[in-house]
Amino acid sequence: MSHRTASQDARIDRTATALGSRLRAETTGVLSAVGKLRIPEFVLFFGLIFEGSMFGLPIPFNQVVVVGIILLAVTRSPQVDLGRLQMLVPLLVIGLFYLAMLSMFTEATEFAFDWERRLLRLGLTAVFLLVLASGRIDLRSGLAGLAAGMVFNAIAYYLGLAPDHYAGFLSGFFLDKNVAGMAYAIMGVLLLAVVDRRWVKVAFVLVFAALVWLTGSRTSIAAMGAGVGWILVAPRLPVIGRWILGLLIYLGVNFVSEDYSQIGIFSDRAGSDLLRSRIDAASEVKVDGAGFFGMGLGEAYVSFPDDPGSKWLFHNSYWSALVEGGWPWLLLVLGITVVFALRPFETRLTKPELAVQAAAISVLICAWRLGEVFFTLQWALVVGAAIWFWANARQESDRRPHESTTSDGGEG
Repeated sequence: MSHRTASQDARIDRTATALGSRLRAETTGVLSAVGKLRIPEFVLFFGLIFEGSMFGLPIPFNQVVVVGIILLAVTRSPQVDLGRLQMLVPLLVIGLFYLAMLSMFTEATEFAFDWERRLLRLGLTAVFLLVLASGRIDLRSGLAGLAAGMVFNAIAYYLGLAPDHYAGFLSGFFLDKNVAGMAYAIMGVLLLAVVDRRWVKVAFVLVFAALVWLTGSRTSIAAMGAGVGWILVAPRLPVIGRWILGLLIYLGVNFVSEDYSQIGIFSDRAGSDLLRSRIDAASEVKVDGAGFFGMGLGEAYVSFPDDPGSKWLFHNSYWSALVEGGWPWLLLVLGITVVFALRPFETRLTKPELAVQAAAISVLICAWRLGEVFFTLQWALVVGAAIWFWANARQESDRRPHESTTSDGGEG
């Protein structure tokens, strides 16, 4: 029978005390963060998961929620001076005006979607982006509410309380598994921008990675993997190294999607992939015929002569932009995403800015194989968050020298 010495007992006591102190500190930190959440933002952003119409409303419920967020924002003052970043406002106004004029004066095809409703959605998304960027809305509280809503969506789905349109693949209130996959992938990366503690970050990544997997969206799985990989590797690289990493991510995603897209649990996708290939072929023809200026809003669809009345949405957001608004619209959307969110030439990024950069990479990957990614709420969250962190970091940097000068001169 072994006996512990007094020194061993002392070491065990010290270890237990240290672990207890660490646990209390972590718990206190998390509770403090939760206590600082703003309830209006938390509740409103929770409602962004509801893509369908509810309560007899003529538009999706989350668009009504966006209106509520905007109305809340106008009651508050901006928290940052956007400075030269305000150039985004005229860019958005000009871009949406261009789309409106193009759609108004271009004859719509037979099965085109209602361009006025689509323009309304794009306009709300643009304003939503701007109120986020200005800090009128507490980003941390909003993202916490949206994350809670997404977890609720999964729970409701598996309890049979949310819609199931894809026979076992997680969709729920998002109504579409690819929309759900995109939302979970982008949020799973973007959340890391507002979380400080490492174990909480790991927990979020694991939970959202599992949720993305349950959607069965291969593109979204690749997008989240690339985003998380970027956060782990990019901080150790110079700018040129990040460009090379970006190229490797592109080549890797392309290689996997071409050669390994029907293995394992995805081995039964041959039929759906054939349909997707047919849609892609028809989409490419429509892109070629859209011309430099595009065909107007609501035209990012194809139909097949052998299936009268059929209407299939594009599976490529770059092509969708080209068909709806031509090269001017595509270059504007890509320019906003790259300049304001990706920031490929930036040499020094804070941890939140790095997470937003990774989320922008996830957005660009999702846009490659999903039909509507640009000018969605997820896209606006990424761009809005990027501008907020950028402006806030610059404002903090400008404040420090002033505070230092004041402090040095205070002791005469």
